Amino acid sequence: MITTYRGEQNACRIAGEASNITPNAADLSINLDILSPVSAREQHDSIAILRHRVAELEAELHHQVDRAPASMPDPTSPSDSHAYVAPDPTSPSRNQDSDSTHDTVVEDAASILEFLAWGRRKNPDLNATVTSPEAVVNAPHVGDVRDTHVQEDSPNDEGIGFDDLNHTAVLQLLLPDKRRVWDLVLWHEQCLLWYHCSYYAPSLKKQLENFYDRCHGSIEHPEVNLQWVAFLFAVLTGSITCMPARTAEQWGFTDEERESLSKRWFQAVITCLNKADYAANHSILSVQAITTLTVSAHMLGFSNLQSIHLAAAVRIAQSLGLHRLTSETPGNETEKEAGRRVWAQLCSQDWFSLPFSETYLINPLYSRSELPRNCHDNESFALPDSIPTVTGYSRFLYTIAGIMPRLQDGLMSCNTPFTRYEQVMKWDKQLRSLATNARPAYLSSCPLDPTWPAYIPWARRSLAISSSHKIIMIHRSFLSESFTNQAFAFTRRTCLAASKTIIKEYKNAVEEDGPVLWIHQAFSVAASIILILDVLHRGEPVAETEQHLQLVEDVLLILKRCRNSMIAVRGVKLISALLTEVASMSARNDTSRKRRADDDAVEPIVRSHKRRRTFNVAEFVKTFCSDNAARAPSNTQLTAATNPPSQPHTSDYFYENAAFDGTSFENLLYLANQDFCSF
Repeated sequence: MITTYRGEQNACRIAGEASNITPNAADLSINLDILSPVSAREQHDSIAILRHRVAELEAELHHQVDRAPASMPDPTSPSDSHAYVAPDPTSPSRNQDSDSTHDTVVEDAASILEFLAWGRRKNPDLNATVTSPEAVVNAPHVGDVRDTHVQEDSPNDEGIGFDDLNHTAVLQLLLPDKRRVWDLVLWHEQCLLWYHCSYYAPSLKKQLENFYDRCHGSIEHPEVNLQWVAFLFAVLTGSITCMPARTAEQWGFTDEERESLSKRWFQAVITCLNKADYAANHSILSVQAITTLTVSAHMLGFSNLQSIHLAAAVRIAQSLGLHRLTSETPGNETEKEAGRRVWAQLCSQDWFSLPFSETYLINPLYSRSELPRNCHDNESFALPDSIPTVTGYSRFLYTIAGIMPRLQDGLMSCNTPFTRYEQVMKWDKQLRSLATNARPAYLSSCPLDPTWPAYIPWARRSLAISSSHKIIMIHRSFLSESFTNQAFAFTRRTCLAASKTIIKEYKNAVEEDGPVLWIHQAFSVAASIILILDVLHRGEPVAETEQHLQLVEDVLLILKRCRNSMIAVRGVKLISALLTEVASMSARNDTSRKRRADDDAVEPIVRSHKRRRTFNVAEFVKTFCSDNAARAPSNTQLTAATNPPSQPHTSDYFYENAAFDGTSFENLLYLANQDFCSF
């Protein structure tokens, strides 16, 4: 007789079958990760024992209460019985959390324009004080020590609609047949995993085999863990969103079905996580699901939602100890490697978002985990960095990402523009050194080896685009001034060169049969903004004006052909509006030249003042936002199925009342990332 235990995902077992589990590293714990947690009653009994033991310990230490730094919460309280460690008020982490509350509304308008294309908002403060065991899948349950329940469908529910993803019956309908699920999972492994490396592919494939062999592919099977289902949907979402149109057509997915399924699968991830109470029942599966979801979230228009879940994933990962996986950490090597991979990706995503949020959640000082090994899957030994593996690209990106928090710390410690610019120049030099001297040979321009994986050319282009964008982000705080202040001419030249590189590589990338990556679209929008701003601030046409505008037109044409991408939709709107400004300025200049004879009669000071009129960013931002807000459609049933309807919030339109610098670059970047349409 098979006895199942439900409740704690990481402790799930099947009685009577333990002896059949092989000692193979790839099989340990992985086989049963899809199983659901133990029953509420058994969990309640365990919690009662824990509470009793805590009460005994409190009684023994009661006479020391006056010397305790902080009192412990009542272990018998039904509403606040958490495993709590009182924070040290002098600890660095507390100071960091305090500092993060001082986020400013973006300094520069260029990042606001790019920000708007992603639909990003600022991350809220997130505090977690849960103790952390070693990060292995078989580790004891970590999280809120309380009687949590996984949401279950009511057997009496009637009239379930197809838009109601809160029911597992509807979630089941979203899954393709077994063959197509395997196709999507394998495509993700072969064509997309190199980019983010959020999970260990052999583990997922073993779990998927068990899902079909033991659970018959049923999400409603009592042994299936909904956090694993969320992970599976995240992988499927990434595949169907990022695969090229030709591959999708070969597999029978029309553009309309891809658009529908990608958004519904995204929502299915969130639904499964919530039904599994993932914020209380901590598991590496939820961390992998959320981190993997980033590859599709921005293009689907869920950037704001994703940023919040990423913040939660960081805290869950820390509670699991993923931030301190070293060679001395006990546990299975396969599980530790999986933990190192997802933690490295969390760090990269957090640090790369720093230019927009002006803060970071993960302090590098307290991230002690080693980098994932440069090794092939199913191999336990590390290879030289010169050999391409599935982890190689993300390992190098992690190194580049590490520059961002150090740059931010340096900028925040300065008191003058001069010393701040010194920090910019310092880290500009550091990034250039990394990109040229520390870059693996297979990511450079050396001849391709036919034995290398098929994704190497894609990785090269992505690295060129990403590193060029990071150069821009290093200079972002002085980019606006660089258009009007010759002291920052180096920043202007650097960002223009980086923008041209981004667009050149993007134009080449769309000709390849590789995955559609959100960074290609988002960073090309940022590059276009910079080129247009350069044209607008030059006033009179110069030799480079035509070249800049042609590159922007090339990007606009590509974005118009993109399908199922909110980045492309917003980018087209923003770039088109900026090009209209260029045309208006050109018309004004033509009129001015025709009236040159009259201008000669004007006093020189007045004439000089007239000719200094340039692009008014603040006015453009207000006009653009009000026009698009007026045209924004109402929320659809899809969003209502899994989330409460989003209402306009004052902070969503803060730019309408903010006193923006007229040359601010970040205002425009924000426009490129702001959600105008709901799904």
